Amino acid sequence: MVESETGRLVSTYRERFGEPFTTDEVYGYWLFVAGTIVAIVGMALFLTSMGAGQTGTRGIAYLFAGIGLATAFAGLVVGQSFHRNAKRLVYVGLVVCLAAMAWFLTVFPQQWALGSGTARGVVAVYTVGLALITLSGALAPISVGQSRARQAVEEQLVDARADDEADDRRIEELEAAVAERDDRIAALESDLEESRAETAAAETAAETASEESAAARTETASVRDDLNAAASHVNALSKSSATFDVYRDKSGKWRWRLVHRNGNIIATSGESYSSDRTARRGMRSVKRNSLGAAVVWQRDEEEPEPIVEPVAEEPSARFQLYRDGDDEYRWRLRHDNGNTIAAGTRGFSSKRGATDGVATVQSSIGPADYLEFDPAGIEVYEDAAGEFRWRLVHRNGNILSDSGEGYANRSNARRAADRFQEVAGDAGVDADSGVRFETYEDAAAEHRWRLVAANGEAIADSGEGYSSRSALTDAVDRVREYAPEADRLTMTTAAVEVYEDAGGEFRWRLRHRNGTILGTSGEGYTSRSKALDAVNRVKRHAPNAPVEEEDEASEEGSGDETGDDEDE
Repeated sequence: MVESETGRLVSTYRERFGEPFTTDEVYGYWLFVAGTIVAIVGMALFLTSMGAGQTGTRGIAYLFAGIGLATAFAGLVVGQSFHRNAKRLVYVGLVVCLAAMAWFLTVFPQQWALGSGTARGVVAVYTVGLALITLSGALAPISVGQSRARQAVEEQLVDARADDEADDRRIEELEAAVAERDDRIAALESDLEESRAETAAAETAAETASEESAAARTETASVRDDLNAAASHVNALSKSSATFDVYRDKSGKWRWRLVHRNGNIIATSGESYSSDRTARRGMRSVKRNSLGAAVVWQRDEEEPEPIVEPVAEEPSARFQLYRDGDDEYRWRLRHDNGNTIAAGTRGFSSKRGATDGVATVQSSIGPADYLEFDPAGIEVYEDAAGEFRWRLVHRNGNILSDSGEGYANRSNARRAADRFQEVAGDAGVDADSGVRFETYEDAAAEHRWRLVAANGEAIADSGEGYSSRSALTDAVDRVREYAPEADRLTMTTAAVEVYEDAGGEFRWRLRHRNGTILGTSGEGYTSRSKALDAVNRVKRHAPNAPVEEEDEASEEGSGDETGDDEDE
């Protein structure tokens, strides 16, 4: 890759077409563009010089066309990054062509006539130049091979693949270390059992040491619980077998519960909440604080009986694959009562693609957290390149601002978002100094803004262009209003967004962390609570729902009734 070149030609090429392999690729492209433009100018001049008395203009037209053709040929060959000997041959051919055109200038028009010896000589020299350029492009790669720069790039790609293999081996080693740790935990538990037996024997043999023995048993039980908790944490770090479920009880209050995949209730909120948002906040607090929480041993406290609530083990819905009117495969999740409770957002060219889409939804919808925008929130997510970014999203789904750059880890992205929230509300617009919003017009004549620090460092940008200056001003005002109080929303693999559309109805969509919409509710709901109820139904039914294919193309979309009256 071209890493150290920062010239105007290289930077423009990088912005328009992506990272070039070598500088030859860049210079070859610009040679081709320049030659093509010169040749087109020459042909245009020729078309305007067809009348009498235009001999001088025709001469210039011949000159431009000849130079442009040779330069375009040379650019095509140079851009292939051949060996330097091949490139030298290209330049020699280009010089020969230019010499032929210089000769043409000395003999035109007095000594120029088709069929004359002078004209044949000029054409012959020009042909030799083109032949040298063509020869370097056709035969030189076979004899001399690629340039060292291109070979170096390919070697870097090989090294990158080797690094990936090394990372895979490292992962295998870490997994082996975890397994070895589990074995050590089992051995420690065995030692603890033996220690407990010895303690019991000591109690029988010496009544005078009863208090010390009781303390030892208490300490042993505490260590055993810590070891069990450590083993559970290690298993939980690899894969969770439970799902948090936020629901409304019979009295209309919101609660949460942690449900194992076998249907057992592992934990509940214990108390009710006045809204689904506060219930989710309580749930997220448990998720953040439970892993490292200490255990306090209280021997005399009576533990209450666990609360077990019935949860359906078998799904009451199934995924249906069908072909739409454009002969593309689509999916929908249909309840046994006939209502469609979720649907895909796009068609797939093959049944395999639709099946993979269903599998992604099944694996993502259960653990997906809820993103609450009231009226806006900041998402921290990982993009397709493995970098972490943030964006300010309105509850209608519009992205108001983004980080503009990626970060190596999630904590750096969070700190960048914190800084944005601290300064965005008080930043001026087009000020001379300090933290400020800079407005400008891009190459497409669209209006944009960027938030810069006092030292000129970019903090955030608009992410999109606006058609007018007034629309840009409104966008800046929205960012200044919403950013300081926006909630932080951390996205894992996927998340559920509940939002209000332009028609005042509430909808939900399952969004992957790369921004792709995996599935939607298909229709709007009259209240946010009904939209959340619909999401909870999909969370219960989708992960284990079977997949079936319809025989004929279906015209039924995802706008079927979603079954608000479905039994819970």
